[in-house]
Amino acid sequence: MWKKVLAVFALLALRGGAGTPKDAKSVVEDVARTIGAASVNTVQYSGSGIYSQFGQSYLPNGPYPKFYAKYSRVVDYGKGLSREELIRTQYENPPRGGGGQPLYREARGVTVSSENSAWSGGAVALTPHGWVKAAMGANPTMKIATVKGKPVTVVSFTVKDKYKVDGYVNNQNLLEKVETWMSNPILGDTLIETKYSDYQDFGGVKFPTRIVQKDGVFPVLELTVSDVQVNAPANIEIPRSMQSATPPPAHVESQRVADGVWYLAGTPDPNSMAVEFKEYVVIIESSVTEDRALANMAEVKKLVPNKPIRYHLNSHHHSDHAAGLRAFVAEGATIITHEMNKPFYEQVVLKSPHTLDPDKLSASPKPAKFIWVKDNYVLTDGDRSLEIYAVRDAGHAANLLMSYLPKEKILFITDIFNQFGEPRPNDPPPGIVTPYYAALGDNLKRLKLDVQQLAPSHGKGVVSVELLKKALEGTVQAPATASPSGN
Repeated sequence: MWKKVLAVFALLALRGGAGTPKDAKSVVEDVARTIGAASVNTVQYSGSGIYSQFGQSYLPNGPYPKFYAKYSRVVDYGKGLSREELIRTQYENPPRGGGGQPLYREARGVTVSSENSAWSGGAVALTPHGWVKAAMGANPTMKIATVKGKPVTVVSFTVKDKYKVDGYVNNQNLLEKVETWMSNPILGDTLIETKYSDYQDFGGVKFPTRIVQKDGVFPVLELTVSDVQVNAPANIEIPRSMQSATPPPAHVESQRVADGVWYLAGTPDPNSMAVEFKEYVVIIESSVTEDRALANMAEVKKLVPNKPIRYHLNSHHHSDHAAGLRAFVAEGATIITHEMNKPFYEQVVLKSPHTLDPDKLSASPKPAKFIWVKDNYVLTDGDRSLEIYAVRDAGHAANLLMSYLPKEKILFITDIFNQFGEPRPNDPPPGIVTPYYAALGDNLKRLKLDVQQLAPSHGKGVVSVELLKKALEGTVQAPATASPSGN
């Protein structure tokens, strides 16, 4: 009994002294004093480490593909702005997964966040000083917890009346970890965890020199900070596309490529294809957002008003190709996908809560219907056939499917062949054949498919197979292997 009482007093003494616990505001003030948050208006930090591309794993439920990374970030707390710059180079050999692999040169990306941005990408909470400023402007609560045998104080508050934030403070008044949750169309309410350690003093301000962030289960950034500048001019410019808090609506432009066959181009990328059968329609490929998937369905219902969308072919599990899967379930369509996806789709995608941004399936739950493909599957009505094949040794994803219309000689292919119609930053040097292109060529030979046209999910429309043949011969520079979003 006395051991329990002494343990309680010990925990209380961590925050209050003389057995009197402090409230959450006092805990935040202690952190602010310790790291010098009050004097920080801007911060710039940079370093190197490992970046992993979220949602682009080789295997469903597997870790994201890794890249060597140089990283820098500028945060202006007064204006609520953040600018991140990431330079990636190839890490894995042979490449496995998405993220624009293989990288033949440095791949640069810039992300600007404002108060209109999604919470996880904003400037507010993903640095210790930002967390302090956000907590001071909120109504935080606190509790004492034990993490790996050590007592910590968990300070919690809500941002924008929607996003819960938990900050873990140790007995040195240092913020060790921040947890928040953001909406993801595949994973639902997704945990974003950022850990801070190895604090050092930079001109009277303490800043962590080790930052590890996870999106979902796996790390996306493992950074060793080498330079920190406090209150240097920020000079962050807001792109015109960000000046409105409302993103542009999904847009679809259908292109008839054969009788009863349409290429569904538009924004946001990637694109889809619709195939009409005697009694139903098939939509090949989902999208990066539910809105784009719904726009695809709406366009198909205009093109073929009297037939149901009975099937949806999902090429693989990547975040830009499965975000509309739940919308197709809500539509009542049967999902055709690789059997490797079964545990991930049934246990994660369909069961994860979507409370932050309820989708169509949340509003109208329905049991999912699947057709699980191992090597091949054929849809036919006696006149038209759609042949579905697993792509062997694709490298991009272990569960990749492609689909072929033998009468029209059209192949719908995802990610391992893309065609944007103009040079791209990561195009391979002339004469170099990417392993993903080589895998596509090998699979076409193995299956003896007479392909005349390719319909790439990332691109502007249907193109001649001659582009692939010339690329495989090394006589022309191949089209890009990935879109800028890391597909």
